[in-house]
Amino acid sequence: MASTHVVEPVSECLLMVLMIRGYEVAIRTNGDTVRITCPELSQLTVSDSTLDGALTLAEDAINVILTGRDRGDFPKGAA
Repeated sequence: MASTHVVEPVSECLLMVLMIRGYEVAIRTNGDTVRITCPELSQLTVSDSTLDGALTLAEDAINVILTGRDRGDFPKGAA
């Protein structure tokens, strides 16, 4: 009889908090994915399989958000 191995889901945990372009971002991992969010920029949520990749995506996303804010695409409180 073959045994079945049940893998428990890994809960997401806070890895660290960093500043990117003047914004505090929370870096979380669930084992195989790194996710970055920013309380001040609610639309900022990026993820990647590596920390370097997630940080690059976060910086790019912040640049897009700030560019949109400068052009008036977002009200200052929304971005």
